[in-house]
Amino acid sequence: MKKRLVIATLLILSLLVSACGSKVVATVNGEKITEPELKSRVEQVAAMYGYNLDSEQGKEIRGFLEEQVLQSLIEEKVVLQVAKEKKISVKKEDVQEELKKIKSQFPGDKEFQDFLKERKFAEKDLTVYLEHQLILNKLFDEVTKDITTTSKDIKQYYEENKEEFFVPEQVKARNIVVKTEEEAKALIAELDKGADFAKLAVEKSIDPTAKQNQGDIGYFDKDAGLVEEFKTAAFALKVGEYTKKPVRSIFGYHIIKVEDRTPAKQSTFEEVKKELEERFVFEEKNEKFANYVDEVMEKAKIEKKIPDKKANEQNQDGTKGNDQAKEQNKGN
Repeated sequence: MKKRLVIATLLILSLLVSACGSKVVATVNGEKITEPELKSRVEQVAAMYGYNLDSEQGKEIRGFLEEQVLQSLIEEKVVLQVAKEKKISVKKEDVQEELKKIKSQFPGDKEFQDFLKERKFAEKDLTVYLEHQLILNKLFDEVTKDITTTSKDIKQYYEENKEEFFVPEQVKARNIVVKTEEEAKALIAELDKGADFAKLAVEKSIDPTAKQNQGDIGYFDKDAGLVEEFKTAAFALKVGEYTKKPVRSIFGYHIIKVEDRTPAKQSTFEEVKKELEERFVFEEKNEKFANYVDEVMEKAKIEKKIPDKKANEQNQDGTKGNDQAKEQNKGN
């Protein structure tokens, strides 16, 4: 079955930029997509993935991105048009609440604005994105509301995939990282005198997340995506212990405290039953929504006003082939 972008993919790109009177690159049921809108979206996607569109490689990537982003914009327009027909809307206060949640993840407004600037977003773009996200979530729920249980035999899936539910040994740790070994030794001395680890993490750690999480790394196993020096030191500690010597890594000098340890275990079916049910229900909902998007796309009146690069390349290859054949025939 032909795969289409479903709700998660549609949402990540759903930032609209108005540009009245600009060149039109496509129409979707009469609604225009303009060249500045496409260009802005391409630049945002490039920034998201760290592409420099001014480099030689970036110039090659731009053409590919334009095709992909235009298709995404078309699908986005179609789905939002359907939502409008179904009279699906959201309240401004709900949008603002979502914006507030995102802002709360940053130490201050400056860091939030810097984050947007790096990704070539304006706050109004993010607001529109959040509005569309909420609308699309509602449409997704409406289209898939009849799927409440999975048709999959989850017990059979569990029995055939038990290794998936094996949980390796884990530790729960806190971390303080500083620039120099001397600073780390001084903090260890404070801990030896009874200082609070979490408080020191907030006050002294150069990890930007420490001010929010008090240095709490959470649970992780030996295969976690952390530097090896950190994992080795953490797993060598007993619960309640902290490293008596600084642990050096590419990030600086760490002091690590282990707060809990869970042994390796095989999760039982009862322990994962709810998780499996939710997973397969979501998969079936996602498949139904993807099919729904296919259907509305087929019914939509779509007109692209920029050339399809792939089609042109194929035509050019065909022309070259014909020219070569003609030359060979002349020689014969």
